[in-house]
Amino acid sequence: MKISFTLILLLFALTLYGQAREEAAIKKAIAAETTAYMNRDYAAWASHWDGSEEISFLVTNMGLRSSSWEYVSDNMKTDMEANSTPIPATLETSDFDISVSGNQAFVVYVQTMKFDDRESKTYEVRNLRKVKGQWKLAAMISSAYGEN
Repeated sequence: MKISFTLILLLFALTLYGQAREEAAIKKAIAAETTAYMNRDYAAWASHWDGSEEISFLVTNMGLRSSSWEYVSDNMKTDMEANSTPIPATLETSDFDISVSGNQAFVVYVQTMKFDDRESKTYEVRNLRKVKGQWKLAAMISSAYGEN
């Protein structure tokens, strides 16, 4: 009986540890994609997306919506080349809800951007796919949070 309980406890601990590692890797992938965007580094930004399949991209406060990687990629590249100066804002993320199922992850969180004396918050939603062992974005939604 003691051995069975110990094995169950060990399996539970390993499962929690594995989940925590996946969640950390997912947060790292999201942060790296956002940092690349803020630094206006197209190649780094694109490397965090799974451009091998359809993607979904929606920024509600800017009216941007597409499911075509080519369209989103071309527009981001054009924007980053035309506006190459890094965005001098600080970002904070909080209130993460992460659900992982196999090679898919669904993430919801709050992002706070501070720029000059202004602060804005958005709800951020991400869907990620694990591609060759790395978490890549497959979908994003960014929507204003409260009064911005």
